[in-house]
Amino acid sequence: MATIDYVIVGGYLAMLLLVGFLLSKKAGTDLESYFLGGRKLPWWVLGASGMSSNLDVAGTMMLVAMITMFGLQGFFIEFRGGVVLPIAVFLAFMGKWHRRSCVMTTAEWMELRFGSGWQGRAARVTATITYLVITIGMVVFFLSAAGKFLAVFLPFDERTCQVIMLAVALIYTMLSGLYGVVWTDVLQAALIVGAAIYVAVNACLVYSPEILSAWPGAQFNTILPRWFDERLVQMGPSGEVISDYRFFGFFLLFWAAKGLLEGLGGSGGSAYMAQRFYAAASERDCVKMSMLWIVLFAVRWPLILGFVILATSQGLSVAHPEEILPRLLASDLFPAGVRGLIIAALLAAAMSTFDSTINAGASYVVRDLYQPLRPTAPQHELVRAGYVASFAIVLVGLVLAWQVESVLGVWVAIVTNLFPAFLVPFALRWFWGRFNGAGFTAGVLAGFAAALGCHLSAASGHPLPEVLNLALVAGVSTAASIVLTLLTAPTAASTMKTFYQKIHPMGWWPQEWKSPHRTEHRADVLRLLAALLWQITTFLLPMCLMLRMWSGSIALAAVWVGCGIVLLRGMPDKGV
Repeated sequence: MATIDYVIVGGYLAMLLLVGFLLSKKAGTDLESYFLGGRKLPWWVLGASGMSSNLDVAGTMMLVAMITMFGLQGFFIEFRGGVVLPIAVFLAFMGKWHRRSCVMTTAEWMELRFGSGWQGRAARVTATITYLVITIGMVVFFLSAAGKFLAVFLPFDERTCQVIMLAVALIYTMLSGLYGVVWTDVLQAALIVGAAIYVAVNACLVYSPEILSAWPGAQFNTILPRWFDERLVQMGPSGEVISDYRFFGFFLLFWAAKGLLEGLGGSGGSAYMAQRFYAAASERDCVKMSMLWIVLFAVRWPLILGFVILATSQGLSVAHPEEILPRLLASDLFPAGVRGLIIAALLAAAMSTFDSTINAGASYVVRDLYQPLRPTAPQHELVRAGYVASFAIVLVGLVLAWQVESVLGVWVAIVTNLFPAFLVPFALRWFWGRFNGAGFTAGVLAGFAAALGCHLSAASGHPLPEVLNLALVAGVSTAASIVLTLLTAPTAASTMKTFYQKIHPMGWWPQEWKSPHRTEHRADVLRLLAALLWQITTFLLPMCLMLRMWSGSIALAAVWVGCGIVLLRGMPDKGV
């Protein structure tokens, strides 16, 4: 990097620290201010924060590799996580359900659903452990990718780069809580959008038939997913098969089902997604926030496609595809100053995901582990406990990140092992009235045990195919949830009724409870279908335009407009 590049990146990091200090007093008022921003944050701030929290360097590096190898079919492969289908479920109805619960964390929600007896307490502790495992796993993923990325540009090794990023993010996140997280995310979202426009425009200017012939994934550029294609095989640097996607349609059904389960479980595969909806001021804000989240997040795909086109134009071919992005930015394609801005934008993507993960993970430690042990603790003590929890989470993540060799390997392990372990129990709690805290606890623990078994099998040289691994872990978790629920006492009827009257969920609940809400439930199902189509077309449309696929773009635009009208017409009344 040139001197001006270092100045830009250094100025960006200094700005984050300044925001942390400026907002520290406001965030330190009480626990709700620290972790939920007092539930008074503007919807557009939460939407911009959600977008930047879902966009990170690790995922961007991986997706550049995926689109390089598989073109637009790589987009469909990322239904397993990178497309973030749960946002559509939150847009349709899950966001308002979270807002109605009026809790601070999903673990605290368990006592609202299952009561304050032993089953509710067991479910609360289990949910806390689940989110801490996910949080640490994601911290490992983010740090390992950020270290590889920054080491290309800074005069430090990977570990030093990880420590620098960790220190900056930890300081401003600890000091300013969710206030600092979301307001820095707004600035970081602006940087990301600016970088995406620059990269996409330049990619369109150099796009040519020669690039198509040199791009390995160009043969897979279709707007509809393939059902079977024997060429969809991912090879390693030594010629070994990493992933076999030949039966693509079969895999896509599993990936889409997993994404929907994440949303229907109200987790989104992360602690910070639900946190944004707990912090919303109203149900209407939940809808507006979700739509903005999706529109802003759409810039990820032209940014990634632009990087792929530019890398192909430079003839970049490396043994490890995840190295394409840092090598591209280190080339002469980006002049001094511009390179610094692009790197700052990608660093912003990393920071925004990292800070959201830390803050949300710490909320579970304080609200669900520390505060029950210290019910009379003053607010300033609880806020300080948030500082300690944040530090502990990143310290554990850093130690584990130092053991990582492959960023893609970490992501696949999270998607195929960790997520399936809890998806079904988290979904059943909303939709099955008979489901109880014992079934939830047993399902999650059995899922994690199955995930550990699959991991040990892979470590011993006997890995299961990706989809089979996912199905096995989810299947064990589901079976344990159902069996233990039927073998133990149901949740008290009064607790269930209080929960239902507050949330109004659909599913297997007493008919007399559901009758007054049937119209809302039918509308929610329609909104879910519209939200899924709207999100997918929002992401695909700009890529098709960049690739000059005009007929496909017209079809996608028509679907996008129609689904958008359905979503806007069904928006809750103002102030609800």
